[in-house]
Amino acid sequence: MKAPSSDLAACRARRASRLTDPLALVVGVLFAVSLFLAARHPHGLDFTRPSPYLGVTTALGLGLILLAGMSVIRRLGAHRLWLASAWTSAVLFTGTGLTWYAVVADTSSALTRGTSVTDGRRSDAYLDRHMPPGATGLRVPTGVFIQALRFTGANDVEVSGYIWQRYDDSLPAGLRRGVVLPEADESYEPKKVYEIRRDGEQVVGWYFHVTLRQVFDYRAYPLDEQDVWLRMWHPDFQQRAVLVPDWEAYPPWRVQAAYGLDSGFVPGNWSVKTTGFSYDVPRYSANFGQGRQYRDAPYPELYFNMHMARGFVPPLFGRIIPLTFIAVLVFASLFVTTKNRRRFPLSGFDGLTVVEFAAAILLVLTVDHNTARHETGSHGIAYVDYLYFSLYFMIIAVVWNSLLLSRGPRIASVEWRDNLAPKLLYWPVLAFVVFAVTATTFLL
Repeated sequence: MKAPSSDLAACRARRASRLTDPLALVVGVLFAVSLFLAARHPHGLDFTRPSPYLGVTTALGLGLILLAGMSVIRRLGAHRLWLASAWTSAVLFTGTGLTWYAVVADTSSALTRGTSVTDGRRSDAYLDRHMPPGATGLRVPTGVFIQALRFTGANDVEVSGYIWQRYDDSLPAGLRRGVVLPEADESYEPKKVYEIRRDGEQVVGWYFHVTLRQVFDYRAYPLDEQDVWLRMWHPDFQQRAVLVPDWEAYPPWRVQAAYGLDSGFVPGNWSVKTTGFSYDVPRYSANFGQGRQYRDAPYPELYFNMHMARGFVPPLFGRIIPLTFIAVLVFASLFVTTKNRRRFPLSGFDGLTVVEFAAAILLVLTVDHNTARHETGSHGIAYVDYLYFSLYFMIIAVVWNSLLLSRGPRIASVEWRDNLAPKLLYWPVLAFVVFAVTATTFLL
């Protein structure tokens, strides 16, 4: 017989849960909404500089929503186990989806080589600090206008457009004209398209079409962003002129405006988030035969940067949706293995049949995984690799469960309600693994 005090405590607990459960649900929903709105704000979240605080707060908000839903589900009778499994999976997959959206929508930062400069004052200040002692101080205003860009490989990008320079009459008469793109292949043959004189200066413009070999970071693929840059030198190694952005050729520079691009610019499956000029001081291990000073005191190099973001729709249909279908098929295989002799003739499957099915699925999955690896050309592990690893893990777990159920020793947790526990845990475990690798990649 229960004591009156325990009945009173239980009653108070039920009353408290009626208040705290809806409150937790409201708090969790508000937290998720605030995270969503913060991701849309231009300076709300910076996913290129993740922090533990961002990951902890995201997990806390999802945890509140999860606990609130569980408190409602536990009052239900039939099917509450399946509802709890579905709710847990839905919350974790929602967290993954929100993180994807926040990464795609984030515009708070720009990828840039070296130090970004946005006007003449900043570029002059940078050069004053980083020019080697005794430098000639010859500065040649240089502008860039990009007409087309196309990724032709994992580390190759094809760029075409115009480069022009302004040579003031005060510069030495023998100073060579032109721009060197040191990262271009042999296709770089600039064609002079105009040469004019005005207001005491000479303006020379070239058209170029070149393939650049650059190193890109695909660790976040298919949510990756890349910096495509034009690295520019002046061809006169003797007089050592330095290139400066031709600010007079552009409107007042705004990073988000993406100046320097043709209005009909078509980047394929990519979008241009920002453009801008920057400087970087190289570190050479040779002096190019020009003396020790050339190696030990190099001149700053001018870059024109294009911050590119990969479109999410092609990877969604090419990678994510096929992986989802494979996950559903693997889950369905849990229902065809049984120890119930009355149901076995209906399914006709045993553990070895599931192994054969898993081998076929693994073959398809491995081929698709190798295609993804070839597409990025990455030597490390990209985010999409973890998604494939998650499915590998689930396939192995399902095969092991089927063998234990059909041919292994009697295990109560496996045989409970005819293999119900693995069916209930499949989607929550997969959702947790996917959310964990997503949060580790983009939030921590």
